[in-house]
Amino acid sequence: MKYRLIACFAVCLSLLSCSSDSPGDGEVTPPPPPPAVDPPGIAVLSAPENNEVCEEGVSVSDSQSTVNFDWTSGSNTDSFDLQIVNLNTNQVINQNNISESNKTVTLSKGTPYSWKIISKRQGTASTAESSTWQFYLASEGINAYPPYPTALISPSSGISFDSTTTSVELSWNGTHPEGLALTFDVYIDTIDGLQEPESSFKNLSESSIDVDVSSGTSYYWRIKATDTNNNSSYSIVYSFAID
Repeated sequence: MKYRLIACFAVCLSLLSCSSDSPGDGEVTPPPPPPAVDPPGIAVLSAPENNEVCEEGVSVSDSQSTVNFDWTSGSNTDSFDLQIVNLNTNQVINQNNISESNKTVTLSKGTPYSWKIISKRQGTASTAESSTWQFYLASEGINAYPPYPTALISPSSGISFDSTTTSVELSWNGTHPEGLALTFDVYIDTIDGLQEPESSFKNLSESSIDVDVSSGTSYYWRIKATDTNNNSSYSIVYSFAID
C-alpha cells in the first residue's frame, strides 16, 4: 500500500509538470516581430541646377514652360515626393509617389522656385530629405533677372522672447542667379512689415543687424534685396514678439 501511494504521487507530479510546461487551452503563440526595415537614403539633386537660370524648360505657352527635374536615388528607396515652392508667392507644388528619379512639371516663366526630394520606402514611415535648390525659370521677356527672394534665417517666425530682451539680431541670406552683388533694406515695424524703413536700415551690405525692441510688442519684418542693375525682390514677412 505504501508503495502504491508513492507511485501515485509521482505520477501526479509528472502530470502537473507537463501541464505547467504546455500552453493553456486556447492560447496562441505570438508570431515573431517582423524584421526591421532600413530607412531610405538621401537623393542627390541634379537639375535644374542650384542658383542658376533654367534655360532648359520647354515653352508650352507665353507664360509657362515644362521643366524636367532630375536626381539620383539614394539606397533603399521605393518612391519619391517632389516638393516645389514658388518663391514669389510661397505656394507649394507637390508631386507625390514618383517611381522614377525624374519628373516633368509645368511652371510659370520668369519665376523663382526652390525644390527638394523626399525619399520613401515601403515598410517604414522614415523618410529622407534632400538638400533644397533654387532656380529662376527663364522667360523670353527678361534680360536681367532680379535677386532671389531673400531667405530669412533668424529669428524664426512666430517666436517669443523674454520680456527682458532689449535687442534682437535679424539675419538673412540673399543670393542672385547671376552672382551679382546685393544690398539690403530691412523692413521692420509693429504693423505689417510693409512700412517704409528708416534710412539707417537701407542699403546694407551685411546679412544681419541688431534692432532695439520693447516688451509687450509684436514685430513684423522682411528684407528687400537689390542688385547692381537696380532690380529688386522682397522676402516673405516674418514676425516675433517680446513678452
